[in-house]
Amino acid sequence: MWTLALACAFFLCIHLMISGTTMKDQIIAKIGGIAYYILFSLFSIGGLVWMIIAFGIALGDPMNVVLWKSETFLRVIGLFGNFLAFLLVVVGIVTPSPTNLMALHRLPDKTVYGIVRISRHPILAGVGLWAFTHIICNGNLAAWIFFGSLLALCALGANNIDRKRMALMGETYASIKRRTSIIPFVAIIEGRVAFAPEELGVARMLLAVSMFSAVTVLHELLFTARAI
Repeated sequence: MWTLALACAFFLCIHLMISGTTMKDQIIAKIGGIAYYILFSLFSIGGLVWMIIAFGIALGDPMNVVLWKSETFLRVIGLFGNFLAFLLVVVGIVTPSPTNLMALHRLPDKTVYGIVRISRHPILAGVGLWAFTHIICNGNLAAWIFFGSLLALCALGANNIDRKRMALMGETYASIKRRTSIIPFVAIIEGRVAFAPEELGVARMLLAVSMFSAVTVLHELLFTARAI
């Protein structure tokens, strides 16, 4: 269990205390941008692999306290939550967004469009929702540490991106923030932006549904646990 906690702390540290601070600029100034991103990618992949392996080991640890049993109704809720998470992540990846890395060079022609109307950080919102549904469906300490770390990274990471984009773009990004939300559908519910499902794209939606269906069917084979 302590190995899992250490792995999660390492993963959070490299993303929030290095990538999300001025330390990143200091390191780039010394070793260059290409070297930094190569090293950061290697540390990120290594940290995530360490977390996954430690999580698998922690599931059999005597310290892995079971906090509650996952009833069928919780798994049904989790299934719907994961479906939305897949839509956010998959559609978010293939939709131009003012918060992705490409926007640092050029903003999309339509800054608030498609999945961005639902969340201005669709990928982080999707991963965060996926982590949250896995927390409620896995009532044990190891799951809380593993998925809770990913949820915290998504929440803090989204706010960190907002802070950096505001410093870089000023009123342009402030206008985007006023019309969107981090938490899915909040801006739509509050009337700050209209919901336009036709902008999501049929092909993008079909891709997300296909990937969700495949992972759900193969969940037990891939992760040794049934999806529902």
